[in-house]
Amino acid sequence: MKIATANPDIGNAKKFFTEGIANTKNKNYEQAVDNFSKAIELNTNFASAYSNRCLVYLQWGKYEQAIADCHQAIKLNPENLEANLNLGLAYYEIGNYQQAVTEYTQVLNQSYNDFRALYNRGLANFELNNYQEAIADYNLILANTQQDANFNQADIYNERGLAYLMSKNMHKAMADFSYAIYIDSGNSRAYYNRGCVCSKMGNIEGAMADFSKTLKLNPHEAQAYLNRGLLRQESGLYQAAMQDLQAAAKCFGDRDNMAAYHHTQALIDGLQKWLLLSNQTAIG
Repeated sequence: MKIATANPDIGNAKKFFTEGIANTKNKNYEQAVDNFSKAIELNTNFASAYSNRCLVYLQWGKYEQAIADCHQAIKLNPENLEANLNLGLAYYEIGNYQQAVTEYTQVLNQSYNDFRALYNRGLANFELNNYQEAIADYNLILANTQQDANFNQADIYNERGLAYLMSKNMHKAMADFSYAIYIDSGNSRAYYNRGCVCSKMGNIEGAMADFSKTLKLNPHEAQAYLNRGLLRQESGLYQAAMQDLQAAAKCFGDRDNMAAYHHTQALIDGLQKWLLLSNQTAIG
């Protein structure tokens, strides 16, 4: 009687797979990709190796490679919802928001209350200007009492508030940003967003207060300096406005956002010329 022997390639593939998991955890992405690739060479049907290599490519910012691996993982194991989630993330990162929505919907068709898929689909719908669909996704998360502990409720209110803001529903946007602040008083994004709503509603004092709080929490938020500077200029606080615009320009420059830097610098130049002209007129 012939005794069946274990396939050494399968065993070695699992060994490389285990090493790949360890290197992924240690953020040794190049080594992890090499591990998973060797596992796949030894076992071309190793769905988990494709799926995990996809995850490494995602974390490494190599989105096209991630997409290819996710498709292969799904082909080998159509029930792999994690691969669909990762595929959605990769499509989102390359700006293919419609395909991202499709992938997240695929997950939700099988797991209707998956918070990650709902949240990410909401983000993709927002980018597609599908604001009502985004709001509906966030509503589904907030309506579920068994919320995922990995999700910060303040973030959900923040994102829904942005969708309301873009829908020109200022009162609901204000309510969501205020509630995000109530949940998380250190949420600089919520203060910034509420400042934008205040500004649009003509509440200049409230807007400046919120932008100031944003900057207290995040001193490098260039857009908050810019917005507060423009409001201060509008309010006749010219020296304070100049300081804000200069701080905004520096922050934009530090982040290599040169388009915003040059735009802000043009505002500074305009304000300087106006102040010089005003002084000359006053002297004359």
